This record gives sequence, structure tokens and C-alpha cells, in this order.
Amino acid sequence: MNLKSLRAFLHIIDEGTLVAASRNMNLSQPAVSRLIQLLEEEIGTKLFYRDQKSLAPTPEADLFYPEAQRVVSAIDDFPGFFQQLRDNTLVPLRILCQLRAANGLVIPAMVRFAKLYPDVRVALDVQPRHELSRSIQQAKFDVGVYVVPLQAKGIEVIEMREMPLQVLLPKGHRLAVRPYLTPKDMVEEKYVAVRRGLMAREAMDRVLARAGETLEVFHEVSGTAAAHRLVAGGIGFTFSDPTVLEPGFQDNTVLVPWQPEVKIGLGLFSPQNYTPHEATGAFLDCLKGLWDEQVDS
Repeated sequence: MNLKSLRAFLHIIDEGTLVAASRNMNLSQPAVSRLIQLLEEEIGTKLFYRDQKSLAPTPEADLFYPEAQRVVSAIDDFPGFFQQLRDNTLVPLRILCQLRAANGLVIPAMVRFAKLYPDVRVALDVQPRHELSRSIQQAKFDVGVYVVPLQAKGIEVIEMREMPLQVLLPKGHRLAVRPYLTPKDMVEEKYVAVRRGLMAREAMDRVLARAGETLEVFHEVSGTAAAHRLVAGGIGFTFSDPTVLEPGFQDNTVLVPWQPEVKIGLGLFSPQNYTPHEATGAFLDCLKGLWDEQVDS
């Protein structure tokens, strides 16, 4: 469809006369009239009633007007769209995150980042561990956050840290004032464990087995968020660390160091041989800053 014909149609409707439309388009009246004729032939519909003095829009023209306006406006917006592409304001910063690190670390870092850079779009992809490798192979991300170890090719490790698992208790619990806790301290307490197969559960079970200790599971849940909610509600204890604990639970729970020590590795990575989003460094600064605060708290 001829864009000039659409513009001629819109000018005639908006200005009311062929003369005004011709003047706005810097074309002769016969040229504009010919554009309208070509448009009518293309769509197979009469758009104007013609007499010697004026053009009056048909009912079909009234229906066609908003569609023609939408098409022309979209085309007129292309330069601004491409400028936004060049400025990287349309392309989002893509974050790939393992479920464990989402609520306590990555999402709070996104909140901090958004306050500093409100015009930068972010696309967060939170996935369970077993699906992470597939997304890594597709390399459709700028920053990844994962629990060590991660068996994947084509990534470059930015930073890795070890976080000690601690006992998460309701605030005000009698054991919350202890400098550290051991398996013997928790014998009378209800253990809210995440299911087998999750990294924290497997790591804790291995260390306890090596030390010849056991903890009887009272409640078992499918993920850390459910365990945190139960503990915050005053039901038992679980194991967590500051990077996993959601901000909403920090006011009514307490983390107490645990012996024997159990650590979970957490890493930041990016795809190899790629051009990062220009805001990648700024987001990493927010992420690492929050990470430092959590470790020191």
C-alpha cells in the first residue's frame, strides 16, 4: 500500500479540502487526487463523494481513518524506535537466575538498580537448577546467578563466594541468642527441611553424615520460600543464609551460625564471547554491594 496515498487520505480528512492537503504535502491538487484514486482502486472502496467544489468522506472513509492513522503513526515513529535501539533503552538487561538466589539477592538488587537507573528495562528469568544449562547454551542473558557447582560450557565466571548455612529461627526463640548452634541443640525443635535433591539439603545431609550426626525431619517442603514462611510463622527451624532469605522475613526471623559448618557456593557468570548490555556493570555493582551487606550483617 502506497504510504503517500495514506498520507493524502489523512490530510484530506484532517484539513477538509483537497487544496489544504495539497499545500501540506507540497504536491499539486491533481497529484493528490491521483493518490486518492490509487488508494480507492487498491482497497476496492470509494472513500470520498466528489463534486466540483469539495470531497466529502464516505462512511467507509470514516471506518478506514483510524486504521490509516495507526499505520502512518507507526511508520512515523520508526526513527525514534531505531534511536532507542541504538541507545539501548529498548533492549532489556537480561538476568538468568537460579531459583534459590532470586528472592533474597537478585530481586532486591533489581529494586536497588531500578532506583538508580529507572529507564533501563530488565528481563529476569528465574529457573530451577535442572533447566539452567539449556538457557545457558542459548546464551540469551547478560548476567547469570547460580549455585555451585554448575556443569555448563560457554560461560565465564565473574565471581564466586561461599555462604555458610545458618539456622533460621523465629525472632524471640529461646535459641536465637546463642553464638552458634549444633545438632544436639536442635533435638527438641521441629526441623522444616527442603526436599531431597536441593543443594542445601544435600550439603547439610553430607556434612551431618560425616560428623556422625542426624536431624529428624518433621516438616518437608519443596522449596526455601515455603520453609521460610513456616519458620516466620513460628513453626520450627530451617537452614538458610542471607542471600536466600527474602527481605520480608528479616523482621521476624533470626539467623544463628551452625556447627559443623556447611557452605553453599554462589557464583556470577556471563556468556563467553558476547557483547554485554551497557548496564551490565551497573547491575553487577548493585548485586555485589548487596552481597557485601548481607555477608557483613
